[in-house]
Amino acid sequence: MSVGRPVVAVAAALAMVAVLLLSACSASRPSDPVRAARALPDAPAWVAKPTGTDCGSARLEVGDLALPERSLRCLTDAHDAGGSATVSWVELTTEGDPVPTFVRMTSSGVSVASTSAFDAYGQGGWTTWQCADLQEFLRSRTCAAPTDAGR
Repeated sequence: MSVGRPVVAVAAALAMVAVLLLSACSASRPSDPVRAARALPDAPAWVAKPTGTDCGSARLEVGDLALPERSLRCLTDAHDAGGSATVSWVELTTEGDPVPTFVRMTSSGVSVASTSAFDAYGQGGWTTWQCADLQEFLRSRTCAAPTDAGR
């Protein structure tokens, strides 16, 4: 009777479990997190069905808080023309999970919404903020106390 045979069988079983766990993790990451977030049943109405000028979408690296200049200019131009505009971006967590965030700028201020629905370690649901203006948001990336929505 060979001792090596059971060790190989156990190693093979552990490898299969690891593959299944890893594939389950990757299945929870949508290929287009912005589109997937807009389709969530608890998405704020202005996120699910944006109106006004679409200033595009960006992908930010971990710790990168700078939105592309073209997106900021688009928001400002639309606002200065008396309209509304939206921009979205995806920040990746340390583990690589996407966290989509949306900003809508109108004459009454700036609305921000972010979801951790695709973050394996997040709480899920949406967090929203209201800002007086874009500069307030850009200074701190938050505004008035957040309100939890969809939890």
